[in-house]
Amino acid sequence: MALYGNVILSIPSPEIDRVFDYEIPFEYLNIAEIGMRVKVPFGVKNKLIEGYIIDLSESTSVDSEKIKYISQFPDKVPVFSAEMINTAKWMKERYMTTLSQCLKAMLPAGINLKNEETFVKVSTKQCAGCKLSPKQKSVLDFVFKNDKVKPSVIRKSLGISASPIETLVKKGFLELVNADTEHFFINYNIFEYEKPPLLNDEQLKACKSMLDKNEKRPFLLFGITGSGKTEVYLKIIEEILKEGKQAIVLVPEISLTPLTVKRFVSRFGKKVVVYHSKMSDGERYEAWKKASDGRASIMIGPRSAVFAPFKNLGAIIIDEEHESSYRSEFTPKYSAREVAEKRCDYYGAKLILGSATPSIESMKEATEGKYVLLKMKKRAGNGRLPMTEIVDMRTELQNGNRSVFSLKLQEEIKNALENKRQVMLFLNRRGYSTFVSCRKCGYVMTCSNCSVSYKYHSGSNILMCHYCGKKIPVPHVCPNCGSKYIKFFGTGTQKVEDEARRLFPNARILRMDMDTTKKKGSIEKILSQFGSENADILVGTQMIAKGHDFKNVSLVGIMAADISLNSGDYRGSENTFQLITQASGRAGRSDDRGKVIIQTYQSENPVIKLAARQDYESFYVQESAVRKAMGYPPYGNIFTFLFTGKDERSVIENICLFSDIVKEKHISNITVLGPSQAYISKIKNEYRWRLILKGSDENTLRTLTKSAVSIYKNSKKEKGITANLFINSFSSI
Repeated sequence: MALYGNVILSIPSPEIDRVFDYEIPFEYLNIAEIGMRVKVPFGVKNKLIEGYIIDLSESTSVDSEKIKYISQFPDKVPVFSAEMINTAKWMKERYMTTLSQCLKAMLPAGINLKNEETFVKVSTKQCAGCKLSPKQKSVLDFVFKNDKVKPSVIRKSLGISASPIETLVKKGFLELVNADTEHFFINYNIFEYEKPPLLNDEQLKACKSMLDKNEKRPFLLFGITGSGKTEVYLKIIEEILKEGKQAIVLVPEISLTPLTVKRFVSRFGKKVVVYHSKMSDGERYEAWKKASDGRASIMIGPRSAVFAPFKNLGAIIIDEEHESSYRSEFTPKYSAREVAEKRCDYYGAKLILGSATPSIESMKEATEGKYVLLKMKKRAGNGRLPMTEIVDMRTELQNGNRSVFSLKLQEEIKNALENKRQVMLFLNRRGYSTFVSCRKCGYVMTCSNCSVSYKYHSGSNILMCHYCGKKIPVPHVCPNCGSKYIKFFGTGTQKVEDEARRLFPNARILRMDMDTTKKKGSIEKILSQFGSENADILVGTQMIAKGHDFKNVSLVGIMAADISLNSGDYRGSENTFQLITQASGRAGRSDDRGKVIIQTYQSENPVIKLAARQDYESFYVQESAVRKAMGYPPYGNIFTFLFTGKDERSVIENICLFSDIVKEKHISNITVLGPSQAYISKIKNEYRWRLILKGSDENTLRTLTKSAVSIYKNSKKEKGITANLFINSFSSI
């Protein structure tokens, strides 16, 4: 009886996002399984395309004369479990994308790496008395003596072509096997076992609640900075592993991975693997393989690690759960938190969300009883929350201080350095200056590919676009009017570093941002140097603002606390509160209480005042009221449609066509905003326009969207236009 594979092709086009039936050849009947990758002929030219078997059947509706056969099985085992296929199907509906894109997002980079094959002598008995040419005999002897060896080595060593080797393989005297090359990202030998500390009452109470087998709801662990949330995670995973289960630990920033890896490997050794984009493709594939075949039980990484191929998942922990980086802005535009909840539901696993500043969405779920709310209000050990002071930079300017450092911050840095303590300076903007402008005509140097201003980088003395990466020389005169009055304005981390070196010439200063962490291993190097107290001051963006635990840091300077308040994003206040609170939490993590200086031009702003007090409860009440009144998530829904293309006229025509389709539906309780230019109207020579739908009922918005998209696909005429949907994502798109 014939067997057919129901195959989804690895082609992102929605028109091809359906099941294709292929017959499984006789020689593959014993290995074909659901979840396996395959290569299949597709189209008139029968080009081999990668696909995934999502089901098997003994019948097909395809005419027997038209049915095609699966050509190859690249792997010996399935790459997707039944759970992962179900999750992908759910993602397709949830995020309105293709099943192919969802499945592909689950696979690791490096899965298509081809290791060079090696030859192994099968048996000396098989070739006894056989007629072999002199070259074939020499190959057989060489392989026998060297055991496993690459074909290139055989050819080079014996000075022969590939023909004798291929003949021996065909006759069965030699066998082809793949090289078992391991890529180690973690050097396990440098970590010593760390005995777990005694947990305090709050930590023990949290652990007891989480380990309650009768509690199936997700947990929101609301613990102030330094309260010991990581030790709770470690304890929960320790118990999970005793049951023979596995755990995923998500962190929002790659910069947090080294610290997290150290804590977990010191406790659990080689059971831990890490997975993130700074690793090579081979390293990521090896981590994925270890998780898949059971050699690892804990995977640590940012958003994409949520797809770790564990088969007996016991827990998913999302640290700093409030971070926007857990939501993918690339297709498929998934929320790692929602995917984690779906996977935990399937396995009956624990979902733990941890933060000192929970997202408004998560806290709402907790207050309504959908999540279990656990609070930790005390710092672990002898730590205390730092003292904070707000400095109004308008007053500094009035008093003649034009430095990016207030006089108060300069004084506190000087005191910290004299007492051999360390300082962290936080500014969520890299580069030297934020824009270059002519003081005579007002012209601003703007990237020709993107509608954003160039940023000045003093180290290389260039202007750089942070969106497309274009670099140009610094002009000596204004390109618009020719005047010499062209100057740098604004402040970035590079300028803070330069100013710190001028004010404190004897201090050892490091900078950590996207510009200084491009090379592999640079993050670990900077953090190790600062952690071992071989540097006095660390300047950085949000990469340094959360999760790090440096005992000798007594002072944190927040250089411009109000940057994100006016971002054009409805989450601006929330982001500002979170960044200030998280950055402040880096100070006073030992016996020294520590101090935080918050510099701002909006000292009277209630968000900044609440963040200075680390008063999350009051902020939540205030922000929730605003969101509810405005119909913003989580009290409403925002669907943003972003149309992009190289011809702006075509972009406008297409989005207006789509807008007309939407407006013709006349659905009540849905507000249509736009179309209008996006917050950044051009990136990488592509123009960007957006349309926003606001409504209280998500299902109504989804129904309207599906209907409008269907009509639009059948009526659009212009090509070269890309349309993307962002569900409850940033309104500043």
